[in-house]
Amino acid sequence: MKIYKLCKSSTGYVWNFIVYTGKDAIYGQRHPGEKTSSRIVLEVAHDLLDRGYFLYLDNWYTSPNLVDTLCTRKTDVVGTMRTNRKEFPDFVKRARLKKGETVAAFCKKQMIMKWKDKRDVVRVSIFHDGSMENVTTRQGVMQKPSVMLDYNKNMGGVDRNDGQLQSYKLARKHLKKYYQKMFRYLLDVACLNAFIIYKKKGGSISRLDFMLILAENFSSMGGVVEPATSSCPSKSPKPSRLLGRCFPDMVPGTSKKKPTRRCVVCWANGKSHHIGVLTVRWPCV
Repeated sequence: MKIYKLCKSSTGYVWNFIVYTGKDAIYGQRHPGEKTSSRIVLEVAHDLLDRGYFLYLDNWYTSPNLVDTLCTRKTDVVGTMRTNRKEFPDFVKRARLKKGETVAAFCKKQMIMKWKDKRDVVRVSIFHDGSMENVTTRQGVMQKPSVMLDYNKNMGGVDRNDGQLQSYKLARKHLKKYYQKMFRYLLDVACLNAFIIYKKKGGSISRLDFMLILAENFSSMGGVVEPATSSCPSKSPKPSRLLGRCFPDMVPGTSKKKPTRRCVVCWANGKSHHIGVLTVRWPCV
């Protein structure tokens, strides 16, 4: 699956996304005159334009024309840029720099800077200038452009979201049906967004406890709850169980890396089905 996402840099909250549906798909019909990468940016950020937000873009999206378009829509931009883009300044592209040197081009509010580190690094910005800042590294104190530091600090929203989704995800690689994988991925995103909002509102429980409560609420929907009748009740907390269904449960620690145990309902019906630690699965049919 390929998804274009717009995420908040500090939390990884997914504000908007577009699902890639093939090379013939038309994205961003509100902006027919732009190229595909620019239409995707303008489409996912449509509701945030003209409101003074900051966008941090990867080099696949960034171009001088897109930066100018976003600037006219009162949206600030910082991003990386490929040197083969149209209207990229020739003297910046041809400049041969020594380590630590910079060269920059300015046009209206747009600045394109190339800085030599281990290799040439190009950044474009609307609100930065060519100023340098002192940074402490393993080699000592050195100077780096402020636009580079700001980009590195705020660019990781999508990576942060992808990393958080890996912790408690419903999507599995072995699913053969793409729509099943897509549904579970969207459910993962919704659960993560809900947890981020919960923490923003002052929530105190961990994401693990949040997912357990959420799974219990899911499992208690659409059926009759039957109290446990086992003579040896488990000491660990577990979600409510419905008649004829199986649900996630806590598995006591063992020497195995990924311990599992049999589902009581499936085993009684002659099915071999194991549930692992916090593995959220939908009812077996």
